[in-house]
Amino acid sequence: MTRRTVWLAGVAAAFALVAVQAATAQDVDPAKMAAKAVERSSPDNVDPNDIKGEAWTFDFQFHQPEPIVVTTPGGEKEVYWYVVYTITNRDKAEHDYVPKFTLFTNTASVRKAGVFPTVFDAIRKNRKIRFLENAVKMTGKVLPGEDGARTGVAIFAPLDRETDGFTIFAEGLSGQFIERPNVAAKADAPPEEKVVRLRKTLALTYKLPGDKWWMNQDQPLFVSKHWTWR
Repeated sequence: MTRRTVWLAGVAAAFALVAVQAATAQDVDPAKMAAKAVERSSPDNVDPNDIKGEAWTFDFQFHQPEPIVVTTPGGEKEVYWYVVYTITNRDKAEHDYVPKFTLFTNTASVRKAGVFPTVFDAIRKNRKIRFLENAVKMTGKVLPGEDGARTGVAIFAPLDRETDGFTIFAEGLSGQFIERPNVAAKADAPPEEKVVRLRKTLALTYKLPGDKWWMNQDQPLFVSKHWTWR
């Protein structure tokens, strides 16, 4: 091998190394990572400049979702689902809380949490939780500190019997949001209709074992917990 051949091989290797470094730098480019993070609904990696609103988030502690059999006013027995939770304001200022829980099943069914007085009374009697509040009572100011903590319950209407998994989205826990273009908006729409506001939301995912959970009262299996935007 001649000296020129060795030199050319070295130059080629140097260029290859630079190309690899450039590709690696491109892969970790903050702007591209932020864009991918938004696509994946991951607020932890979203560009801070894209996050708007107030930088507070309630501490959210929750119990395992539970099924409960309740006799409806019509005399029928139904299996409702509920989640008992406690929110604590760790910020120095008080903040408003408007509870909003939505349950999505793997069968594409949607259940929005409701008050359901008969079910609420059964849960309160069964769980014996002091100062348990329904969705209406939970709406309002949350004072700072442990003394201001409040415990509520999200109640969902009966699920399809084919359901073997679901995700519960808990909104209202943070003052932060991001905005994205509304692709469905018309060209002559007002400016406020040309953007979609996505709020920081907690997602809790579970699996339901067995195919007769509504009869056996099987407990759900925890899968994941993460923040998302919706």
